[in-house]
Amino acid sequence: MATIIPAILTDDEAVYREQLQKAQHVAPIVQIDIVDGKFAQNVTVGPSVIAKYPTSANLEIQIMALDNLFYINDLVDLDFVFRIIVPYEKNHDLKECIYAARGKNKQIGISLNPATSVESIAHLFDDIDLLLLLGVEPGFSGQKFQEKVLDKIGKAKELSKALAIEVDGGVNFETAPQAAAAGADFLAANSVLFGAPDFYVAFEKLAKLAGKTP
Repeated sequence: MATIIPAILTDDEAVYREQLQKAQHVAPIVQIDIVDGKFAQNVTVGPSVIAKYPTSANLEIQIMALDNLFYINDLVDLDFVFRIIVPYEKNHDLKECIYAARGKNKQIGISLNPATSVESIAHLFDDIDLLLLLGVEPGFSGQKFQEKVLDKIGKAKELSKALAIEVDGGVNFETAPQAAAAGADFLAANSVLFGAPDFYVAFEKLAKLAGKTP
């Protein structure tokens, strides 16, 4: 059984507000992606927009940037942000990111690109709350799910049964049950929800396929 997390990835403040309003009505956790245009070839809304729209949902912020501490310092004082996720790749300040989040009583997660092995980050498992496995290359929604990520879920669970595993990217009606069966605890979904004719119907269907009803 896996919990569905609606994921918002946009550079448009109006779209951000609209999608957040939809998501917070059905999901206890909503993911917001921050991309700086350097770590990945895309640019999204940043902390200033997130701060403008307090929400009843718990926000999970996934940062895809080269200077992660810059963003963390602007996010940790927001009460409705409960978890911050930073990338393993190109990140030279992982320990500092962990300390900055923990110092403000936020959960901390680390994301892995599809090509990065789970074993490469195992030494940090005791320091984090969540491991996010990207099912696509970072930066853009709507990409095809890379099935090798299913094996990475199993490997992560072998190395640490207690660590929460999230899959983000390429999650849809076909891949959600596969990832849940492989052991994922959370599934972040964007285009399958926000690109659907009816967001709420799509969310309910995806949640049931993942084995957890809304």
